[in-house]
Amino acid sequence: MTDDTQATGDGLEARRGGRRRLLFVGIAVLVVAAVVAAVLTVRSLTAAPAEAVPATVPVPVTVAHVPDGTKIGVVVTLGDGEGSEWNQAAQGAVVAQRRLALGGTDVQLVTRNDGGSDDGAGKAVRQLVHDGVAGIVVASSGKHVAAAAAAAADAGVPVVLPYADHTDDSWSTAPAPASVTAAMQRALGSAESPLLVDLGGGAPSGLRIAHVLTAGSTDVSALAKTVAQRTGAVQPDADTAADAPAVDSDAVVVSGDAARQGALVAALQAADVTVPVVLTPDATSPAFGAALSSGGGSLSGTFRTAGVATDDATALDSGSAGRAMSAFLGAVRIVAKDPEAKNLTGDQAFSAVASGADSRSHDAVLALVHVVGAARSTSPEAVTDALAKTSLGVDDGLAGPALDFGDQQALGSDATVLTASAQSLGLRPTGSSTTSLVWFADTTEH
Repeated sequence: MTDDTQATGDGLEARRGGRRRLLFVGIAVLVVAAVVAAVLTVRSLTAAPAEAVPATVPVPVTVAHVPDGTKIGVVVTLGDGEGSEWNQAAQGAVVAQRRLALGGTDVQLVTRNDGGSDDGAGKAVRQLVHDGVAGIVVASSGKHVAAAAAAAADAGVPVVLPYADHTDDSWSTAPAPASVTAAMQRALGSAESPLLVDLGGGAPSGLRIAHVLTAGSTDVSALAKTVAQRTGAVQPDADTAADAPAVDSDAVVVSGDAARQGALVAALQAADVTVPVVLTPDATSPAFGAALSSGGGSLSGTFRTAGVATDDATALDSGSAGRAMSAFLGAVRIVAKDPEAKNLTGDQAFSAVASGADSRSHDAVLALVHVVGAARSTSPEAVTDALAKTSLGVDDGLAGPALDFGDQQALGSDATVLTASAQSLGLRPTGSSTTSLVWFADTTEH
């Protein structure tokens, strides 16, 4: 081999080697780029909060022909009286007022406290009638609600109940009792011997219950211990075996106000009760999560109740219901950012209660304002007549299901099984003191 041939061969080998090195470097760069892209993707998926669908339903709500000076009454229960668990949820009325204002419709909300009693309910309504309201939202629940509705009927003022069953003198936007019972029955699944723990709410009408444990003033820890024994979660020791209750229950139904339900569920968790626990719809109140947390319970437990799609999780839906809830939540954020915005009673900044503001009270206020516009009057009699002819949906600004006030059971949607999640969807402002759960339809229901 000549020197020239050797040189040519060396040069060719050098060029080949250079190309191989470039190829290896290029592959390495691609690998690194792929790894970086994967890491960024994972970070994005794990760090980003849930996003609502675009709010193509506008945040402002415009209602034509609403007279200047229109007033809507809101009855709440302050303190710890019957129905007080809905105080935080009732703040959705403030959101409705702001959405109307953004759309050029100014209404005044007049709030009264019923104290959770028949006498207080009647007094609160009479005060609102004296104040000249066109209609009243009773944002409470319990037996005293009937007294409020009766007092309003005497004055000819229409009443909408977002959290209670309708009476002869009112309209309800809550699910029908029979529908709630059917959903709770499905939530119990294959349970054959459910135990009702009655914390003051009574037995849901028509629900198949095998045993009843009436709480009375019994401490929740003692109740939980009894439930644990009756469901077989714990075995009595030799000294107490003779007095221990028999194992006779394979599921638990809890009935009562939200705060007592939350406290009992915390105690049931501590007692290691593992059978299915089904709650009455009171548990959809923000007070349930707050009581559960303050009782040392875990918000990440399994909670089931009955209701309809009125909570934040609906905003993740791709349909019109999702867009409507997204608009409502957008308004919640707007009001919470306003340093001048107050709660219904004017003693707290709205931002402090924003996490509990509920679409049900929001929709009840919007319904009455739409009816005032349809009547072109604030006369209670004219508003009552118009209400009985009114149907509303998402195009009217509602955040929840459609309402038809041609029936006093204005909500026609059937209740479904709801499951709770403690995971924040990132759709509400932070910094509120309320410990909230998000309720969503149980996709495992058949």
